[in-house]
Amino acid sequence: MKVIHLISGGDSGGAKTHVLSLLQHLNQTITAQLVCFRDGPFAEEARQMGIPTMICGGNNVFRTRRKLAAYIREGGYEIIHCHGSRANMIGAMLRKVTGLPVVTTVHSDYRLDYMGRPLSHLTFGTINALALRRLDYRIGVSDAMVDLLISRGFPADRFYTIYNGIDFTPPPTQGDRLEYLRSLGADVDENSVVVGIAARMNPVKDMATLVRGFAAGHAKCPRLRLLIAGDGPEKDKLTALAAELGVERQVCFAGWISGGMDRFYSALDINALTSLSETFPYALTEGARFHLATVSTAVGGIPYLIDQDVNGYLFQPGDWQALGNDLAALGNDDELRRRLGEKLYEKASTQFSIQKTVSTQLQIYASILRRHRRRSSARDGVVICGAYGRGNAGDDAILEAILQEMRSIDPDMPITVLSKDPRSTRLTYRVRAVHRSNFLAWHTAMWNSRLYINGGRDLPPLPVVLSGQYPGGKAGRQPGTDVRLRHRPRHPGEPPESGREDHQQICGCHHPAGAGLFGRTAGHGGDGAGGPVDCGPGADPAEGPG
Repeated sequence: MKVIHLISGGDSGGAKTHVLSLLQHLNQTITAQLVCFRDGPFAEEARQMGIPTMICGGNNVFRTRRKLAAYIREGGYEIIHCHGSRANMIGAMLRKVTGLPVVTTVHSDYRLDYMGRPLSHLTFGTINALALRRLDYRIGVSDAMVDLLISRGFPADRFYTIYNGIDFTPPPTQGDRLEYLRSLGADVDENSVVVGIAARMNPVKDMATLVRGFAAGHAKCPRLRLLIAGDGPEKDKLTALAAELGVERQVCFAGWISGGMDRFYSALDINALTSLSETFPYALTEGARFHLATVSTAVGGIPYLIDQDVNGYLFQPGDWQALGNDLAALGNDDELRRRLGEKLYEKASTQFSIQKTVSTQLQIYASILRRHRRRSSARDGVVICGAYGRGNAGDDAILEAILQEMRSIDPDMPITVLSKDPRSTRLTYRVRAVHRSNFLAWHTAMWNSRLYINGGRDLPPLPVVLSGQYPGGKAGRQPGTDVRLRHRPRHPGEPPESGREDHQQICGCHHPAGAGLFGRTAGHGGDGAGGPVDCGPGADPAEGPG
């Protein structure tokens, strides 16, 4: 497999860490070529890590498109993978000229990427928003990011989820802690409890909440100290705020840390994050690697890592009072910090390792190639209709079971659900969904599908209608042949085989005991080997599923 990755080359923070660590490990299994649109520290670090790196500079996007299109064809690449706004724009331009599937990883909320920079937001932000909708697939860094984009109208069945993973190999000893902290300018002693954050000082990180929360915590726990690693446009404002709150001596602005972050995290007691928006920040898994007690805003994918009061503390964005209380509690209780840090390490190291991230990425690539190579057909997929989108747990359970069976038959099957609440259905099941009363939408979906399923717990007994031949069915099946069966719950006291007898009366066939409704165990839609069962006219009832 050969994948070409496009990125601007000026990235920093989580996106940079994600791309470089992912490509370094992917190249142990596949060919993952990196293309940067500018040379600099990003590209240099990639080369040092052994990642094949090419620079494609210049401001003429049409020349860039021609050059990359030729390079992609000559190199025999199979997937174009974009990261960031400029890469998304170029990827959208390459989509038709190369004929390859184009996927982007969404590392952050594109509406907040240029927060505080109105001109950039109007130009680059708008171009990125348009380009995102022209790509074939999107990978959200966390389920929360995927849900956010689906809620904005992106097609729900064109998403994948990945989580940032790191190498949890135990780090080497980092040297004397107090000496290191004092070298950064921190006013600490043996009794100090150090709260730390490593982030750019911009509006999205909301470090004003951190400083206010720290001041409140320090009033209850004087041994607390705050160490901020990073720089940015809000540094002067934050410095003034610390002085205003009377904690300028206890807050250390260390600037960017050189020589790697291991020594920084090893010197902390508490890891903090106050962002207004995140996908799945490396800052928290890096802290978990050093068994740090953690306090963070409950945004993006962070609640998938931190379980409140179990392995850390969560608070709502901007709530500096809650942050202050959490910091004071952790500062005054050494055992509590140790316990939460250990629990966080246990979860992070098992669920969010770089090995798991790479495995997920390879599975995503395999799925994209399958879908791209899928035989084009005028009619494909399934439409499912029932009493869905009404908040009824029974009907939702039926829908989930049907979806699982359909995907076990064909994991790439296009699925459309007719629902009273399409938005909720799209978010919950990540399928296409249209409103039951939208005649044009569901008529179009029916016209383009090959399989129709109608049923639900709260509906009267309704037929399941299979139209045409679905891939994997019998070769003798003729398009337009309908098969109808009734699916309903068994009434109290009804013999177990009663429903099967009704089924046989409807379709005139025989299925062995134990056969279900769909899929590999199904009477309809499965013959034990993954193919549909022929139950239409012309099937011999004595032969059963054939």
